[in-house]
Amino acid sequence: MDSVMSKADELDRLVGELVTLDEQRVCIGTKLVDLEHYFRKAGYPELSRRALDAFMTRYLGRVLELADGMRE
Repeated sequence: MDSVMSKADELDRLVGELVTLDEQRVCIGTKLVDLEHYFRKAGYPELSRRALDAFMTRYLGRVLELADGMRE
């Protein structure tokens, strides 16, 4: 029974860590979108593209990869 309780505690800890990581990921995604918009409006298309590329490949790409893995 102690090992089950220990594993339940581990599960709770890991879920908490995932919540924190998810919140950080959303914040980073929002910042990338804000930067893309700022650079585009300021007339710096190369920096706008870098922010958009980071969002699409690292942020959105990972979200889609995770969703695809959940379908399997």
